[in-house]
Amino acid sequence: MLDFELKGTVTGRLFVGTAEKIPPSELVDTTGAGDAFIGAVVYALCACMPPEKMLPFAAQVAAFGCRALGARTGLPHRTDPRLATFL
Repeated sequence: MLDFELKGTVTGRLFVGTAEKIPPSELVDTTGAGDAFIGAVVYALCACMPPEKMLPFAAQVAAFGCRALGARTGLPHRTDPRLATFL
């Protein structure tokens, strides 16, 4: 049995984002999409990207990965022009 007491207050902000729409003709494989999203969030945090920009960036990276076979094949590089609006 766990016995603990919660003290203090938890505060924060809630950000809601949407997934990128991928036309069925472009969707190849969703393997690794969640990992790509989380990886992009970690990158954005390290780059001090604000949350309002971070979530759409991460959704874009995950969507790019879904357009190729496998978990890593479709992932963009930092220099990818499709990411220029975020970086």
